[in-house]
Amino acid sequence: MALYPDILFHFTTKQSLYAILSDTFKVSYARERILGGNKTKEFAVPMVSFADLRLTELKGNIGTYGKFGIGMTKEWAINRGLNPVMYASKESLFTENFIKGIEDFFNLVVNSNDTTGRFETAYNNTINTLRYIKNYKGDLIRRGKSTKPNYVFANEKEWRYVPPIVGDILSFIPIDEIKTSQQKSYYNQKVAHLRLHFQPDDIKYLIVEKDSDINSLISHLRQVKNRFSPDTIDRLSSRILTYEQIENDI
Repeated sequence: MALYPDILFHFTTKQSLYAILSDTFKVSYARERILGGNKTKEFAVPMVSFADLRLTELKGNIGTYGKFGIGMTKEWAINRGLNPVMYASKESLFTENFIKGIEDFFNLVVNSNDTTGRFETAYNNTINTLRYIKNYKGDLIRRGKSTKPNYVFANEKEWRYVPPIVGDILSFIPIDEIKTSQQKSYYNQKVAHLRLHFQPDDIKYLIVEKDSDINSLISHLRQVKNRFSPDTIDRLSSRILTYEQIENDI
Protein backbone atom coordinates (compact mmCIF):
# COMPACT_ATOMS: atom_id res chain seq x y z
CA MET A 1 0.00 0.00 0.00
CA ALA A 2 1.30 3.45 -0.93
CA LEU A 3 2.35 5.72 1.92
CA TYR A 4 0.05 8.50 0.70
CA PRO A 5 -3.44 8.17 -0.80
CA ASP A 6 -4.26 9.33 -4.32
CA ILE A 7 -7.22 11.46 -3.18
CA LEU A 8 -7.48 15.00 -1.82
CA PHE A 9 -10.65 16.00 0.03
CA HIS A 10 -12.20 19.44 0.23
CA PHE A 11 -14.74 19.85 3.06
CA THR A 12 -17.43 22.51 2.95
CA THR A 13 -21.15 23.24 3.35
CA LYS A 14 -24.00 21.84 1.28
CA GLN A 15 -24.51 25.14 -0.53
CA SER A 16 -20.81 25.43 -1.37
CA LEU A 17 -20.58 21.83 -2.59
CA TYR A 18 -23.48 22.39 -4.97
CA ALA A 19 -21.82 25.59 -6.21
CA ILE A 20 -18.55 23.72 -6.85
CA LEU A 21 -20.38 21.07 -8.86
CA SER A 22 -22.29 23.71 -10.84
CA ASP A 23 -19.24 25.83 -11.57
CA THR A 24 -15.86 24.92 -10.05
CA PHE A 25 -13.67 25.79 -7.04
CA LYS A 26 -13.52 29.50 -6.25
CA VAL A 27 -10.48 31.12 -4.66
CA SER A 28 -11.05 33.05 -1.43
CA TYR A 29 -8.94 34.60 1.31
CA ALA A 30 -8.22 32.48 4.38
CA ARG A 31 -6.89 34.01 7.59
CA GLU A 32 -3.61 32.54 8.83
CA ARG A 33 -1.66 32.94 12.07
CA ILE A 34 1.90 31.64 12.38
CA LEU A 35 3.74 31.71 15.70
CA GLY A 36 7.45 31.14 16.17
CA GLY A 37 9.16 31.88 19.49
CA ASN A 38 8.17 35.45 20.33
CA LYS A 39 7.33 36.21 16.68
CA THR A 40 3.84 36.22 15.18
CA LYS A 41 2.66 36.73 11.60
CA GLU A 42 -1.07 37.20 10.96
CA PHE A 43 -2.41 37.67 7.46
CA ALA A 44 -4.87 36.34 4.88
CA VAL A 45 -3.94 34.41 1.74
CA PRO A 46 -6.03 33.62 -1.37
CA MET A 47 -6.33 29.85 -1.68
CA VAL A 48 -8.36 26.65 -1.97
CA SER A 49 -7.53 24.01 0.65
CA PHE A 50 -7.65 20.20 0.56
CA ALA A 51 -6.78 17.35 2.91
CA ASP A 52 -4.51 14.46 1.89
CA LEU A 53 -6.41 11.78 3.79
CA ARG A 54 -7.38 8.15 3.34
CA LEU A 55 -11.02 7.18 3.77
CA THR A 56 -10.06 5.57 7.08
CA GLU A 57 -8.59 8.89 8.26
CA LEU A 58 -11.68 10.97 7.52
CA LYS A 59 -13.42 10.11 10.79
CA GLY A 60 -11.10 12.26 12.88
CA ASN A 61 -11.13 15.19 10.46
CA ILE A 62 -14.48 15.50 8.73
CA GLY A 63 -16.85 18.02 10.25
CA THR A 64 -14.20 20.54 11.23
CA TYR A 65 -14.85 22.64 8.12
CA GLY A 66 -18.13 21.15 6.98
CA LYS A 67 -20.03 17.87 6.71
CA PHE A 68 -20.13 17.93 2.92
CA GLY A 69 -17.13 17.34 0.70
CA ILE A 70 -15.60 16.34 -2.59
CA GLY A 71 -12.67 14.01 -3.19
CA MET A 72 -10.40 14.80 -6.16
CA THR A 73 -7.65 12.74 -7.76
CA LYS A 74 -4.14 13.64 -6.70
CA GLU A 75 -3.07 13.55 -10.35
CA TRP A 76 -5.46 16.43 -10.99
CA ALA A 77 -4.08 18.31 -7.98
CA ILE A 78 -0.48 17.94 -9.08
CA ASN A 79 -1.29 18.98 -12.64
CA ARG A 80 -3.11 22.06 -11.35
CA GLY A 81 -0.14 23.18 -9.26
CA LEU A 82 -1.33 22.34 -5.75
CA ASN A 83 1.37 21.84 -3.12
CA PRO A 84 1.52 20.29 0.36
CA VAL A 85 1.69 22.66 3.31
CA MET A 86 4.86 22.71 5.41
CA TYR A 87 4.06 22.41 9.13
CA ALA A 88 6.30 24.31 11.53
CA SER A 89 6.32 24.03 15.31
CA LYS A 90 5.88 27.33 17.11
CA GLU A 91 8.61 26.23 19.54
CA SER A 92 11.07 25.54 16.73
CA LEU A 93 14.02 27.84 16.12
CA PHE A 94 13.36 27.35 12.41
CA THR A 95 9.96 29.03 12.63
CA GLU A 96 11.20 31.98 14.66
CA ASN A 97 14.23 32.50 12.41
CA PHE A 98 12.11 32.22 9.26
CA ILE A 99 9.71 34.94 10.42
CA LYS A 100 12.59 37.13 11.61
CA GLY A 101 14.44 36.60 8.33
CA ILE A 102 11.44 37.76 6.30
CA GLU A 103 11.06 40.84 8.50
CA ASP A 104 14.78 41.67 8.17
CA PHE A 105 14.64 41.12 4.40
CA PHE A 106 11.71 43.52 4.16
CA ASN A 107 13.61 46.22 6.06
CA LEU A 108 16.60 45.78 3.77
CA VAL A 109 14.41 46.21 0.69
CA VAL A 110 12.65 49.27 2.10
CA ASN A 111 15.93 50.93 3.05
CA SER A 112 17.84 50.00 -0.09
CA ASN A 113 18.64 52.34 -2.95
CA ASP A 114 17.90 49.66 -5.54
CA THR A 115 16.02 51.11 -8.52
CA THR A 116 16.01 47.95 -10.64
CA GLY A 117 13.29 46.19 -8.65
CA ARG A 118 15.49 43.13 -8.18
CA PHE A 119 15.47 43.38 -4.38
CA GLU A 120 11.70 43.68 -4.29
CA THR A 121 11.28 40.73 -6.66
CA ALA A 122 13.64 38.62 -4.54
CA TYR A 123 11.70 39.56 -1.41
CA ASN A 124 8.35 38.71 -3.00
CA ASN A 125 9.67 35.32 -4.16
CA THR A 126 10.94 34.60 -0.65
CA ILE A 127 7.82 35.68 1.22
CA ASN A 128 5.72 33.63 -1.20
CA THR A 129 6.86 30.52 0.69
CA LEU A 130 5.03 31.85 3.76
CA ARG A 131 1.76 31.13 1.95
CA TYR A 132 2.51 27.41 2.26
CA ILE A 133 3.51 27.35 5.94
CA LYS A 134 1.24 26.57 8.88
CA ASN A 135 1.88 25.86 12.54
CA TYR A 136 1.96 22.18 13.47
CA LYS A 137 -0.42 22.90 16.33
CA GLY A 138 -2.34 25.93 17.52
CA ASP A 139 -5.76 27.45 18.20
CA LEU A 140 -8.41 26.60 15.61
CA ILE A 141 -10.50 29.74 15.23
CA ARG A 142 -13.69 29.59 13.15
CA ARG A 143 -16.39 32.21 12.82
CA GLY A 144 -19.45 31.41 14.92
CA LYS A 145 -17.79 28.47 16.68
CA SER A 146 -15.83 28.06 19.87
CA THR A 147 -12.03 28.08 19.60
CA LYS A 148 -10.32 24.69 19.74
CA PRO A 149 -7.03 25.07 21.67
CA ASN A 150 -4.02 22.93 20.78
CA TYR A 151 -5.61 21.73 17.55
CA VAL A 152 -3.14 19.64 15.55
CA PHE A 153 -3.32 21.17 12.07
CA ALA A 154 -0.79 18.65 10.78
CA ASN A 155 -3.42 15.91 11.06
CA GLU A 156 -5.18 17.53 8.11
CA LYS A 157 -2.19 16.93 5.78
CA GLU A 158 -3.22 20.05 3.92
CA TRP A 159 -2.53 20.79 0.26
CA ARG A 160 -3.17 24.27 -1.11
CA TYR A 161 -3.91 25.88 -4.40
CA VAL A 162 -2.50 29.41 -4.20
CA PRO A 163 -3.04 31.42 -7.39
CA PRO A 164 -0.19 33.25 -9.12
CA ILE A 165 -0.12 36.92 -8.22
CA VAL A 166 -0.90 39.04 -11.25
CA GLY A 167 -2.52 42.42 -11.70
CA ASP A 168 -4.05 43.88 -8.55
CA ILE A 169 -4.36 40.54 -6.72
CA LEU A 170 -2.71 40.77 -3.31
CA SER A 171 -0.61 37.81 -2.15
CA PHE A 172 -1.14 38.83 1.47
CA ILE A 173 -3.70 40.94 3.31
CA PRO A 174 -2.62 42.31 6.72
CA ILE A 175 -4.88 40.84 9.39
CA ASP A 176 -6.07 44.29 10.54
CA GLU A 177 -7.59 44.84 7.10
CA ILE A 178 -9.58 41.60 6.97
CA LYS A 179 -10.87 41.01 10.50
CA THR A 180 -14.57 41.52 9.83
CA SER A 181 -16.88 39.61 7.51
CA GLN A 182 -17.43 42.83 5.54
CA GLN A 183 -13.70 43.28 5.01
CA LYS A 184 -13.28 39.66 3.96
CA SER A 185 -16.17 39.95 1.52
CA TYR A 186 -14.57 43.07 0.00
CA TYR A 187 -11.27 41.31 -0.69
CA ASN A 188 -12.94 38.10 -1.85
CA GLN A 189 -14.73 40.13 -4.51
CA LYS A 190 -11.32 41.09 -5.87
CA VAL A 191 -10.49 37.40 -6.48
CA ALA A 192 -14.02 36.30 -7.39
CA HIS A 193 -12.94 35.69 -10.99
CA LEU A 194 -10.22 33.20 -10.00
CA ARG A 195 -11.11 29.55 -10.47
CA LEU A 196 -9.54 26.15 -9.87
CA HIS A 197 -11.01 24.13 -12.72
CA PHE A 198 -11.67 20.41 -12.92
CA GLN A 199 -13.39 17.88 -15.14
CA PRO A 200 -16.05 15.44 -13.89
CA ASP A 201 -13.61 12.53 -14.27
CA ASP A 202 -11.32 14.23 -11.73
CA ILE A 203 -13.89 13.53 -8.99
CA LYS A 204 -13.47 10.30 -7.00
CA TYR A 205 -15.91 10.77 -4.10
CA LEU A 206 -18.72 13.01 -2.96
CA ILE A 207 -19.68 13.40 0.71
CA VAL A 208 -23.03 14.47 2.14
CA GLU A 209 -24.17 14.71 5.74
CA LYS A 210 -27.03 12.21 5.85
CA ASP A 211 -28.64 9.48 3.74
CA SER A 212 -31.53 11.85 3.09
CA ASP A 213 -29.10 14.20 1.26
CA ILE A 214 -28.12 11.62 -1.38
CA ASN A 215 -31.15 11.94 -3.67
CA SER A 216 -30.93 15.73 -3.54
CA LEU A 217 -27.29 15.59 -4.60
CA ILE A 218 -28.02 13.21 -7.49
CA SER A 219 -30.85 15.51 -8.62
CA HIS A 220 -28.44 18.44 -8.56
CA LEU A 221 -25.94 16.53 -10.72
CA ARG A 222 -28.69 15.83 -13.25
CA GLN A 223 -29.63 19.51 -13.35
CA VAL A 224 -26.07 20.51 -14.23
CA LYS A 225 -26.45 18.92 -17.67
CA ASN A 226 -23.60 20.82 -19.28
CA ARG A 227 -21.10 19.24 -16.89
CA PHE A 228 -22.20 15.72 -16.01
CA SER A 229 -23.13 13.02 -18.51
CA PRO A 230 -25.52 10.19 -17.53
CA ASP A 231 -22.55 7.80 -17.29
CA THR A 232 -20.70 10.20 -14.99
CA ILE A 233 -23.76 10.64 -12.78
CA ASP A 234 -24.09 6.84 -12.49
CA ARG A 235 -20.42 6.57 -11.53
CA LEU A 236 -20.58 9.34 -8.94
CA SER A 237 -23.86 8.05 -7.52
CA SER A 238 -22.04 4.89 -6.49
CA ARG A 239 -19.28 6.94 -4.84
CA ILE A 240 -21.36 9.08 -2.50
CA LEU A 241 -20.43 8.72 1.16
CA THR A 242 -22.27 10.17 4.14
CA TYR A 243 -20.86 11.89 7.21
CA GLU A 244 -22.86 9.49 9.36
CA GLN A 245 -21.43 6.48 7.50
CA ILE A 246 -17.86 7.76 7.92
CA GLU A 247 -18.35 8.45 11.63
CA ASN A 248 -19.97 5.07 12.37
CA ASP A 249 -18.66 2.51 9.86
CA ILE A 250 -15.29 3.48 8.34
